[in-house]
Amino acid sequence: MTELIRVTRGVWRPPEALPDLTARCAALLSVLPTDAVVAGRTAAQLHGLWLPTPDEPDRVEVIVQGTSELPRNHARSGRHEVRVRRRRLRCDEITQVGEVPVTALPLTWLHLAECLCLEDLVAAGDSVLRSGAREDELSDVVQRAVRQRGVRRARSALPLLDARSRSRPESWMRVGFVQRGLRPSGVNLPVRDEWGQWLAEPDLSYEDARLAVEYNGRFHADLDRMRRDITREVDVAERGRWLTVTLGPVQVFQRMDQAAALVRELRRERLMIMTLASSRR
Repeated sequence: MTELIRVTRGVWRPPEALPDLTARCAALLSVLPTDAVVAGRTAAQLHGLWLPTPDEPDRVEVIVQGTSELPRNHARSGRHEVRVRRRRLRCDEITQVGEVPVTALPLTWLHLAECLCLEDLVAAGDSVLRSGAREDELSDVVQRAVRQRGVRRARSALPLLDARSRSRPESWMRVGFVQRGLRPSGVNLPVRDEWGQWLAEPDLSYEDARLAVEYNGRFHADLDRMRRDITREVDVAERGRWLTVTLGPVQVFQRMDQAAALVRELRRERLMIMTLASSRR
């Protein structure tokens, strides 16, 4: 006899029917009103947005739009598997991931402003833009929000978004520097040698000082990747006359003050050196 997995009270499924979050959401929606839509952080996970790892398993967040009566087992906050809220949604605020109805990317991002810090909200917003949403769509959904939790944070995050970011740590690093007084940096812009040949695309760059900033996480620990990283940095230094500073998870997520101070000082020194070299010509 196949052992069943409990999804929520009264809902059991065989293991092969719940291979991922999408299937789990579909199972939960089967006992909710037909107008229920997956929302919040759960919708963000289904969309594949960049999110911090939660400290504990998240409840599935759901919006019920109409006046439908909720099943008694799900109508109270004591249900740990699902969080249900009532809210009216526009047609363009709903889409689907597989067979599961979810809030569209712009509204999903706005809902994240209720629970994410500014750095993570910007990172999620960067991934929203990379997923195909437009900046004006995010702006519109923020402007329509009235007395909603997190809307001020969303307004602060909007001008910091950049679709050129390629990872959550990159976004965190960029925002952390700006918050600590560094001028906005270039994001994944090409560095070329004096003949115009492509050398690299650093995560962040200050072209005026020829200073590149790279984030190296666990993927950079692969031996082949490490060799490519070293070769690239040497080429950038030798052929492009750029300096590369490499930061890791500790510097970006735990010691941002230290990282920003280092980059600020290196940029100041580089600018001074380049000014002196220019004056001697």
